[in-house]
Amino acid sequence: MFFRRELGAVAALSTLAHAAPAPVQRRDITSAVLDKIDLFAQYSAAAYCSSNIESTSTTLTCSVGNCPLVEAAGATTIDEFDETSEYGDPTGFVAIDPTNEYIVLSFRGSSDLENWIANLNFGLTSVSDICSGCEMHSGFHEAWENISAIITSKVEAAAAEYPDYTLACTGHSYGAALAAIAATVFRNAGYTVELYNYGQPRIGNLALAEYITDQGDNYRVTHTDDIVPKLPPKLLGYHHSSPEYWITSGNDVAVTVDDVEDIVGIDSTAGNDGTLLDSVKAHRWYTIYISECS
Repeated sequence: MFFRRELGAVAALSTLAHAAPAPVQRRDITSAVLDKIDLFAQYSAAAYCSSNIESTSTTLTCSVGNCPLVEAAGATTIDEFDETSEYGDPTGFVAIDPTNEYIVLSFRGSSDLENWIANLNFGLTSVSDICSGCEMHSGFHEAWENISAIITSKVEAAAAEYPDYTLACTGHSYGAALAAIAATVFRNAGYTVELYNYGQPRIGNLALAEYITDQGDNYRVTHTDDIVPKLPPKLLGYHHSSPEYWITSGNDVAVTVDDVEDIVGIDSTAGNDGTLLDSVKAHRWYTIYISECS
């Protein structure tokens, strides 16, 4: 009951935060884009499986069968991490995908979604070292700072060994927030980075959202009325980057190119943020049951 009261209060703040929508452009997606969305949803799912975060040099597998594309690629971890911070436990892996030629940095989402949402704090902190005028959710920033040094060293080593591979950052929910931060930082360091996020909460202010948007190669995927991308509320100074890839089909339904709308425009209400309901169930389905291994 406590969680439902908290959820209702947060949803009310989100509704109050709707301002006049910015100009929006909708685009069709290609099958190639959907293939990438499918692939990295499965990499995000793999981060929920304990077997993939317990030791290095692991060939990635998902015991529940929700990452066949990753298993077929023969991806192997070069680093696995499971750390603790005051705001969530940053967990995941760095893997080498020899089939698709990617260095993949994948972050696990929260293992207790309802508790995480109910305790979501809204404080912002300056991150002028990332971009001028930018502010970031203090909890996400702290979690990233706890793991950034070791992850950076592993990514640097992988990039030196596989110079023709592309770095991809991915994650679901809480993990999506960390992936967005990681991608932004690595781009600042000169890396070409593709970012694939699923059910990402807002991570910072308008300056940060604009900065990430301008960096490009962002695939921020949302699903119907998933509540998490609506948090923290815009009313409290939080904003989303563009574009948004909004999956409009329901749970447990195979996703086609006709089910995904590519929506251009920061803080658009033409996709997830314009839906009236707030669903936790929708948060768990991103072409697969993404957190099933947890």
